[in-house]
Amino acid sequence: MRRIGIVSLIALFFLLGSTVVYATIYTWTDANGVKRYSNSQPPENAKNVQTIEETHSNQNADAQNRQEYDRMVEDASKNADRQFERQAEKKAQEAAARQKQQQMEQAQRVARERDRLQKKIDAIKNRGLGPTFTTGMKANLIKQVQDRIDRLESDPKAYFRHPE
Repeated sequence: MRRIGIVSLIALFFLLGSTVVYATIYTWTDANGVKRYSNSQPPENAKNVQTIEETHSNQNADAQNRQEYDRMVEDASKNADRQFERQAEKKAQEAAARQKQQQMEQAQRVARERDRLQKKIDAIKNRGLGPTFTTGMKANLIKQVQDRIDRLESDPKAYFRHPE
């Protein structure tokens, strides 16, 4: 009885081993320009749709089909690598543009602050002297504002963190 089960199992393997498998592979380019591969129908907006019908036996794999599969996998890998490189390049360009914009904004901010401080020095110079405002006081105030201008020009980031 046990022998009959083993013989039946072996016969079943031979039957299944000789069945033919049919596969349909679709290739297309999506909206982002990425080449896609699938055994499902592509979306309606897909471009460059190609259908590859494959028939092969489970018992002995067809070398040509295997080569086609390997080529498709290699193409997909190359396309993914190119897409990744394009995205990385785009991110680097965006980061450089943001940095340039920040530098321009910082330079404009420095120029506005320098002009404000220079006007403050001019106002002090034009201020009249009197019993409560002496020449020494005037020179001291001008020096304080000039020191702020020097700090602004030497390290703008630190200046704007602690302007006073």
